[in-house]
Amino acid sequence: MPVTFTNNFKNILDKLRNVLRTEFKGTLPVYIGHEQKEQGNQYLRLDPVGSTLNEYNVNGEMREYQINMFYYFADPNVNKSSLDHVLRFVSRIEALIHDNITMTLSDTNSTVCFNCRVESTELNALDDENEYVVQFEWRGQHLGNTG
Repeated sequence: MPVTFTNNFKNILDKLRNVLRTEFKGTLPVYIGHEQKEQGNQYLRLDPVGSTLNEYNVNGEMREYQINMFYYFADPNVNKSSLDHVLRFVSRIEALIHDNITMTLSDTNSTVCFNCRVESTELNALDDENEYVVQFEWRGQHLGNTG
């Protein structure tokens, strides 16, 4: 008999992308993984990393999900004005995640991802000569496999 499951990663990624897209409208495209060719001089990419089992019992399991968010700014020579722009976006993203500490997912039971947060932010995270990249470590908890 096949197992019944819910793709929690997809639901969390879709909701997180929706929250970010709603906030930034067309000014910051948001992609999941490498789903398409990124366009423009700045964009945000969501990259799922993994999950950790925090609590397990016969009624369900609580997992903490980790997603790396990469903010790309296409400017090889970041000057003061460019850095101010990047830092405004970084602060805005951190504040947006803080304001969305819980997110209702679009699964059949409308479950909730809670304790959502940016655990860390690293400026100029990747050695890329053509882009300035900021890496955010997003984490959130979800109670799943309930029954």
